[in-house]
Amino acid sequence: MLAEVRTWRCGAPWVASSQSRGLFEMEFFRHLRNDEGNTLSAAGFVKMAGDETDALIITIFMRDLSAEYGIRTSIRDEDHPLAKLRRLDFERGRLPSGQSLEDVLAKRPVIKKVEGERIFFYPPTFRLHSQGPPSPEWAYALCGIRAYAPTLLEAEQEALKILRGFGHLGA
Repeated sequence: MLAEVRTWRCGAPWVASSQSRGLFEMEFFRHLRNDEGNTLSAAGFVKMAGDETDALIITIFMRDLSAEYGIRTSIRDEDHPLAKLRRLDFERGRLPSGQSLEDVLAKRPVIKKVEGERIFFYPPTFRLHSQGPPSPEWAYALCGIRAYAPTLLEAEQEALKILRGFGHLGA
């Protein structure tokens, strides 16, 4: 389950549906279904706390869910920390314009601050140099080190391991 895969900066995400039994989840879903109509099958909630990495992981999860199951997914957040993306809709994994999420994100890195250090995450379509080809993997950089990982989750885990290693060395 996504909520258990990593440590979230401000509380793990959760999902509500017509099968939910908790009072808050039932009411949350009921209100959304009243607003959105009966086609709504599930709804989720996560408090981003301004964390770009949390926001990006949730956004990629929603895009992948849309692509894998051929469904429409939406994200609505007036305070979304990524490139002012207040509303995102995915239909079969693509934005309404037909662009991929990576096309929108390719303009800048995502920055995560941990223990006073900044970790930079670069989407696969990000180009470090105007003539350079895009990488098929996520790049990450911290403490003068640049490396690659197949997914954002793996890049984040590896970067945190490196940061902990430097902490043990007293660097």
